[in-house]
Amino acid sequence: MRFDQNPNGKILLAAWIALSMLSSAVSAQVKNPATVHIYRYRLSVGQAKHPTVSCDAFPIAKMQNGRIYTMKVSAGRHVFSTSDDPTGIQVDIASGNEYFVRIDYPPNVTYAERAIAVLVAPEQGRMETLKMRPLDGRFIEAATCGNP
Repeated sequence: MRFDQNPNGKILLAAWIALSMLSSAVSAQVKNPATVHIYRYRLSVGQAKHPTVSCDAFPIAKMQNGRIYTMKVSAGRHVFSTSDDPTGIQVDIASGNEYFVRIDYPPNVTYAERAIAVLVAPEQGRMETLKMRPLDGRFIEAATCGNP
């Protein structure tokens, strides 16, 4: 018996089409993770420190002065923080987009130098990271955040 001859068949066919469309949309998000660039300016402040950057409380990398680390991140809400600022920033990651997280040492923060994560506009982040070298492999602790 064909789908078009059975009254329930049309409903089943419509449900099958809807599920296959939903499944392809979900798989596209999983196959197309976002790109996150974490970087740190070359500054004299905190020059010898290597603050640990975490994503969702899992350590990602210890940031060198003047270096960049690029990784894939699954879509969803993620928290990027440093060892000096565990509260960090929340970033809503969209599939396929590009994000820039800068590790800053804000002026006049107390006696201790504290590294914080700051979300930067993509245009600004691209310009600031043009000539940066990648982070040395020995400072990388995890290659991803979430489930890309």
